[in-house]
Amino acid sequence: MSDDRQQCLQILNNAIVFEEEGMRFFIEREQASPSAVERNIFKSLAKDEAGHKAFLVALRDKITAGMDPNAIEADDDHPRKARDIFTEALDEAEDELPLAEEELDALRGALKVEERGYKMYKDGAESVESPQAKALFEELAHQEQDHYRLLKNTLDYLADPAGFSAFDEGSMMDGA
Repeated sequence: MSDDRQQCLQILNNAIVFEEEGMRFFIEREQASPSAVERNIFKSLAKDEAGHKAFLVALRDKITAGMDPNAIEADDDHPRKARDIFTEALDEAEDELPLAEEELDALRGALKVEERGYKMYKDGAESVESPQAKALFEELAHQEQDHYRLLKNTLDYLADPAGFSAFDEGSMMDGA
């Protein structure tokens, strides 16, 4: 097995474990959240992580069966935009008031999860030779960054709904 295929498999195996942990984390947070907005956001993120996992498992299986990393294609199931998820979560919630600091800790924890995922995929992109594998891991890093934006905006909104002016789509982790 080529070094690049072996490297891709290692990254994919780690990513699958990470996505499983993310699903559990978001499901637990959804069930324990004091706010409907948080519950809606966490539910959406758990669904995204399940989709990521399914795609990664299928890709790992193909590479294990002999697929060349240069034949990797990105996931055609493009995730929804962070702004759209945020807007839907707000529209579906009616009980929002500023939350106490300790009630925002779940969102802070979720931000750390997304930072870990972003770093894992960025490092993965830098460690493989195949341009297609690099592009895939860069895309997955971008999706983690979108999740980070979603969570950061949610945190900002729930900390101060009256002072929240607009969804910030600016860079959050890498300047992009």
